[in-house]
Amino acid sequence: MSPKPLTQNPALRDVVYKNQWRDVFDGTLPDGWEPTLKVSVVTAAFNSATLPLTLASLAAQDYPEDLLEVVVIDDGSEVPVEIGEFAPKNTKLIRVPGDQGWGRSHALKVGIDASDGDIIYWVDSDMILFSDNVREHAKWAHFIPEAATIGHKGFVEEWDFTPEQVYDEVRSGEIRRHHDLDTLHRHWSLEVFEKTDELNTSSGRNYATHMGACATVTRAVYDRTNGQDPDLKLGDDTEIAYQMWQRGSVFIPVHSAQTYHLGRATIQDKAAEVSHFNNIHFAQRMPMPRYRRRADNRQWEVPYITAVVRTDVETAALARECVDRLLNQSESDLRVLLVGPWSSLQGGRRRVLADPLLELYLTAEWYRGEGRVQLVDEDPGDVFPSPYRLDLPVTVGLGSRAVQKMMRVAFGEDLGVANFFPPAGADVSDSVSVTFTAAASRAATYVSDDVSLVEALDAVWGVEWKPNLDLGFVDLRTADLDEKIKRADPEQVENLKARLARHKERLQETREELEELRERTVVSTVRRGVGRAARSAQRRLRA
Repeated sequence: MSPKPLTQNPALRDVVYKNQWRDVFDGTLPDGWEPTLKVSVVTAAFNSATLPLTLASLAAQDYPEDLLEVVVIDDGSEVPVEIGEFAPKNTKLIRVPGDQGWGRSHALKVGIDASDGDIIYWVDSDMILFSDNVREHAKWAHFIPEAATIGHKGFVEEWDFTPEQVYDEVRSGEIRRHHDLDTLHRHWSLEVFEKTDELNTSSGRNYATHMGACATVTRAVYDRTNGQDPDLKLGDDTEIAYQMWQRGSVFIPVHSAQTYHLGRATIQDKAAEVSHFNNIHFAQRMPMPRYRRRADNRQWEVPYITAVVRTDVETAALARECVDRLLNQSESDLRVLLVGPWSSLQGGRRRVLADPLLELYLTAEWYRGEGRVQLVDEDPGDVFPSPYRLDLPVTVGLGSRAVQKMMRVAFGEDLGVANFFPPAGADVSDSVSVTFTAAASRAATYVSDDVSLVEALDAVWGVEWKPNLDLGFVDLRTADLDEKIKRADPEQVENLKARLARHKERLQETREELEELRERTVVSTVRRGVGRAARSAQRRLRA
């Protein structure tokens, strides 16, 4: 795990580096602390028999009543949901008409949009929360603005609770005596927590542990996402967690925020079916982890890399060379934003060959049918939800494996920004950079008159300069633009590497054989010499 960069700026000393939350707040509250942030609990219900138990447990929370609201979304239940006697004072019921959409994610989006708390808390309608649950979740957001907490749940397969009983026993603490959470079904996320020092070493890459049965995020982070995807029917909690990661969330397991989950985990009975369904939907929306995208040389809804190239009238011819080399990369999971004055192009009569904007027209035509290139007038700055932004000067051409090699550095070393020096003799402005979206999202919230973007990026994730050795950078201003662009076939490259390795092995074996032969020759020569000397001595003695 890379150490947190030292910063001399006092405004950045308490920011979380990557996902190392413990360095900022370890959960120990100062004496006399009381919460000030409002929590919005959102729960979707469809024919739920356990919702009254969930609401009763929420009514028994020790969190300040005026800082807790509950939004229940009736997702078209056959028997309409009614709020019973045991429910928090600030409980709101929203019914979703069937013709306006359906499903958990759609319902939760409706509920979140109707809430106004500083903290959004997803709670499924089959949960019983212990009395300090909301408080244990909410305290983290008071000290870490990007906090996204994951509670601890035990799966209870049989129960006979009543709402009144739940309310009384949650308030008194007696609810805990029914089951020892450590003896119930062990969720797979606990193994992840153990292997990653409670996610401190995960850099957020284990975002899938943030599951909506009992999880929170600050509204400040949620509002920077695209929100719940209403089209997802399963796995929506994983997809919004990915978005939260890319918007700077700090993921924190809160084992003290305990619950009973009433019923078996879906994955216990339908793991293969759920995985089969989700992997298709996840692959479209989440470029990471990389294993889900099993096919190369195709387009996805959210690209792994968004490359940004700026051009104008003077550089439009270079832009075609620059972008074509990008599209020719062995790492094909990318799209290109070609930034230029495209709105200045008109469809009226003009002298096409003498038009001063000729090269811009030709460039627009060149990419008219290319789905991976978008012509935009302004740099969007933000490439979310794409996890990586590649900034490439229009004057720089890349070898066909350059992006793949740069990503091994940016992703492999888990950098916020990886800068690569320009071709020899070029200005530093011709350098190439790869920026991690999660780092940029978090850093942006700390930029001020006293904090530069580079300072913030270094404080939250790390900024480094790297040599461009073996990246095949070409200065396009001096290159032959008529030469055909060729791509190194990755399979062919690997075959050549394997052949080279075999040749090196044979060469080493030959060297060892020669050395052995040399040693035998020396020994034989010495023996012959000794024999000749002995015979000569014997002749002299006889004489």
